[in-house]
Amino acid sequence: MLLTVIGITCVPTTLPVYMIGLFVAPLQADFGWSRGTIQGAILCSTGLGLAGGPIAGWLVQRIGLRRAILSGLIGMACALALAATISGSLWHLYLAYALIALIGAGTSAVTWSCLIAERFAASRGLALGIALSGSGLSAVLMPRLVMLGMEWGGWRIGYLLLAAFALLIILPLCALMLPREGQRASGGTTVPVPARSGLPLTAVLRDRRFWLIGTSTAAIYLAVGGLIPNLVPALGDRGLPLAEAVTIMGILGGAIIAGRIIVGLLIDHVWAPLIATSILLPAAGACLLMASDAGFAAYAVAAALLGAATGMEFDMLGFLVARYFGLADFVRIYGRLYMFVAAAAGTAPLAYGALYDHLRSYDIAFTLSALLLAGGAAGLLALGRYPVDPIKANAA
Repeated sequence: MLLTVIGITCVPTTLPVYMIGLFVAPLQADFGWSRGTIQGAILCSTGLGLAGGPIAGWLVQRIGLRRAILSGLIGMACALALAATISGSLWHLYLAYALIALIGAGTSAVTWSCLIAERFAASRGLALGIALSGSGLSAVLMPRLVMLGMEWGGWRIGYLLLAAFALLIILPLCALMLPREGQRASGGTTVPVPARSGLPLTAVLRDRRFWLIGTSTAAIYLAVGGLIPNLVPALGDRGLPLAEAVTIMGILGGAIIAGRIIVGLLIDHVWAPLIATSILLPAAGACLLMASDAGFAAYAVAAALLGAATGMEFDMLGFLVARYFGLADFVRIYGRLYMFVAAAAGTAPLAYGALYDHLRSYDIAFTLSALLLAGGAAGLLALGRYPVDPIKANAA
């Protein structure tokens, strides 16, 4: 599980979101691009998760989970290294970010969630929460790694440090610790094949719950996916120095970790949509707080509430797939729902950046996020109770 925590720090749909805010100012200074134009790179990485989710599912079925993750890490490192070589051509930036999603697809949340969901049953929510808390670690670690690179030699060194982290730290750990097909990582004993009851993908696509989960998740990711990469520039506009803005990003990352673990523990015992609502509505209030003229402490509290909502969603998504549809076709169902995440998280930074370029303010964006978080909560509440048997879910 610790390996999953570390591996999730380099997921193609989250790493670009947490790091790009720090690259906005130096790329503006070097090439004269607008904030919206730079944030458009997220559409090419996170947005191409529309293809990355199904690609990850296909890779797991074709070459196995271990090889899918290892190949994805190599691809991710190559794409980040390419980003360090961009010149004044905008397409070069967009190509690098697109490759993060496409050749890094094997290390997506789809593969890591599949690894956890198959190995835990009674405490699946907690296991997913702990394992996927690596995205919070990413929000804490990666901005500081980028800032260190900038201090050493500029934004290009920042990209190279990210590539080195994936290639020289995470990849060797995965090669050493990931279980081979049919074996445990530590001893070579056979892993018991878990029972895989549940609905096939074709039936799930006709189930209203699939579309409720997808649209609710998209609303949540439009909200947080638009705010997080714009948070550092937005706080800078409020007069906060870069060091304080990075500290607030660290608080957000810590809240993501805490949110994943606490929510993961709770959803094993309480109806998951109710837990989600109790997290999403305070986060909606935090968005409105971010739109006001407050001080560092207030912004830190708001970032913590937003982090809890952000931290909830990946493990919530995997948990809901398992509870409502079962494990028989988990990786393909998750991969299709991942397309909602990718579409929302990919378009939101570009849209929010464009809103700023047009209005010269993030206030409307923060208000929009509050409405989206409330809407996402309402959609999850409409899912209804868990099916007793996932096979019967399509009869509801």
